[in-house]
Amino acid sequence: MLNTIRTYITDHEQEMMDLLEKIVCINSYTPNKPGTDAVATVLESVMTDMGFTVRREKRDVVGDNLVAENAARSENRGLLLCGHMDTVFPPEDGFDCFRPDGDTIIGPGVIDMKGGLVVGIYALKALEAAGLLADMPVTFVFNSDEEIGSPYSQGLIIEEATKSTMAFVFECSSPGGKIVTARKGKISFTLEIQGQAGHSGNLTGPKPSAILEMAHQTIALEALNDAAKGISVNVGLVEGGVGPNTIAPSAKAKIECRYWDEMDGVILREAIEKSAASPTIPGTSCQLEVIPGRPTMENSPAIASLYKIVASAGADLDIPVQESARGGVSDANFIANAGTPVIDGLGPTGGKDHSHNEYMITASLTERTILAAVAMRRAFEQLT
Repeated sequence: MLNTIRTYITDHEQEMMDLLEKIVCINSYTPNKPGTDAVATVLESVMTDMGFTVRREKRDVVGDNLVAENAARSENRGLLLCGHMDTVFPPEDGFDCFRPDGDTIIGPGVIDMKGGLVVGIYALKALEAAGLLADMPVTFVFNSDEEIGSPYSQGLIIEEATKSTMAFVFECSSPGGKIVTARKGKISFTLEIQGQAGHSGNLTGPKPSAILEMAHQTIALEALNDAAKGISVNVGLVEGGVGPNTIAPSAKAKIECRYWDEMDGVILREAIEKSAASPTIPGTSCQLEVIPGRPTMENSPAIASLYKIVASAGADLDIPVQESARGGVSDANFIANAGTPVIDGLGPTGGKDHSHNEYMITASLTERTILAAVAMRRAFEQLT
């Protein structure tokens, strides 16, 4: 099995690179629905040519989602593969290259995560070539809105997760072959404060400044940080006031929280709601909007068992595999929360994603595809 898979993938390296270049060169900024739909059309054709039945889930605001199933899937529980088609770069941003640079390739989405989509697709192609896919029930979800929190695909991902025995997500791997077995949870807030406008030079009593109250709220919120427990609270964007000689009638802040333990998220939310309900400055009031994020992806015995299979495959293939936990979130958070064991970070290795220097280590595209194919087959054989 190992040699057959390795040979197929190495023989198709250029074909893999061509597909990656094709989809990287299509701008799929999340709000760019036509662009993301164009990527979906390419992938729909690829999966159909592989013999998968593809369901296109229409969306009005963002790109359409794809659900591809092979014949073995039918009503059988099996493997869920998941990856997103959208990126963070607007069309006018100017980052629209696919440029070899030494042993790397630079381009929007090469690792976040169009490279991962190619890994997943060609891992399946290699299994098919080895005669190892026909009995494996596989569903591959390609979603279009991960970069904004997956509001239009969350339900779809959770639904497919509950129908699956295990899952693999193809976000990028980190240097050293690090894959992901845990991720922090995330919740965000918008805090709006109302004060009372007035001429600052004519102040005769208490100062009902929204900015002053925001300062008190910021100190209280930042005090909730707990590095030892991995809890982060960040008041990251603040705006307010109308001028230096006017008592600020309003102020607004955006706040983000991350945590390893789901109960910590509940405690954080309660503390932030309590702070907003009890303003310090007389004459001010606070309104808090909760913006749901993603639940934690907590390591579990089932995830640990799945990781052991991936690590064993890596050892046999002489491909580095290490376990890691990340503070960033992905759709794996939803899958794990649905009770389905999931491994993330199976995509190619690189760095500087979300920047104009996003790069992929070229050789890792082939390497991680070989690993994914072998690991998925072994997981199917051992866990189903």
